[in-house]
Amino acid sequence: MRTFFYFWSAVGVLLTGLYWLMYRRGFAFLNHAVILLFFLLLPLLFCAVNVWGPNLEISPGNLRPIAYLGGYWLAFFHYSVYAGILYLLLRTVGFLAGSGEGWQHAYMLYAKGAFVAVMAILAYGGWNALHPVVRQVEHDTGKHLPQPVKIVLVTDIHLGTLFGRQYAEELTERINRQEADVVLFGGDQVDNSLNYLLREKSYEPLKNIKSKYGVYAILGNHDHFDGRVRQEIELFRTVGFKMLVDEAVDLPCHIHLVGLEDYRSEPQNPYLVSLAGKDPTKANLLLEHQPRRFLQAEQAGYDLYMAGHTHGGQQAPLNLVTRRMYLLDYGSKKFGNMMGVTSCGYGLWGSPVRIGSTPEIVVITLR
Repeated sequence: MRTFFYFWSAVGVLLTGLYWLMYRRGFAFLNHAVILLFFLLLPLLFCAVNVWGPNLEISPGNLRPIAYLGGYWLAFFHYSVYAGILYLLLRTVGFLAGSGEGWQHAYMLYAKGAFVAVMAILAYGGWNALHPVVRQVEHDTGKHLPQPVKIVLVTDIHLGTLFGRQYAEELTERINRQEADVVLFGGDQVDNSLNYLLREKSYEPLKNIKSKYGVYAILGNHDHFDGRVRQEIELFRTVGFKMLVDEAVDLPCHIHLVGLEDYRSEPQNPYLVSLAGKDPTKANLLLEHQPRRFLQAEQAGYDLYMAGHTHGGQQAPLNLVTRRMYLLDYGSKKFGNMMGVTSCGYGLWGSPVRIGSTPEIVVITLR
């Protein structure tokens, strides 16, 4: 991961400097050298918090404002790519047309409009990222369950640089309002480093989650990033999580629940079939982080397949990419008799900005 952050911080400094050259045509105050230095500092802050932050003797709470600054830069960088491409096209047309005084005025107006548009996107996306919703899903399994079972699915909470203890407290309160029979965490409980959780104890509020039949969780790709999976599993067990890593459990509410290891760690996972429930009176549920095996799960006889990972693209138009990558990158869809559910997640990665998706808790009612 360090190589990833080093590379993008270097690219970020270069391109952010070019963005500054574009935007300064629209606003005179951007011409100041201090503004340029601030622009160039942001990608370095993004890199520093993610690479060195976990090992610094600074409380996560004090590092969080820096993490947010770096994260907003990442969204600024993303949307400025599109603004820059359009600016280059405009300049090319202007060059071919002779680049007269009218064209110089057009460049200025475009730079002004593009800067305002990007900043407006950041403002809305930053607000949207911190206002989660509850999505309701209902599914008749055909198993004639004695009574409806309410499942609360939460994926991708990404505790770490951006989100800490207060975030976990708010999440716990939101989950408890749903009065769940079963609570499921769909992976990526940890963002990049376990150190943030250990120092801030941001996982502790999760011990107050109320669930009639327990809290179950699986691992995601981010949970593997710093190589301390066993320690993470033990950490979450201390707050009442039952971690399912290629394991199955039978619940008193006539549910057979299977949790798989992350696809990146086990792309060919035999447990999907071997752990599938055989009791025709029980609803057969599969929880996996990456939504890659809908068809295999349906063929294996599962009634409900749940996943996360995609963040719904997190920042449109990246949702167009995730739609091409997965059969169901967000939402709910029937695959034969099986219901597939992919959550866009409660948290996010890198940038505290969401465009085109809203953080969510999914409440699934099985009948």
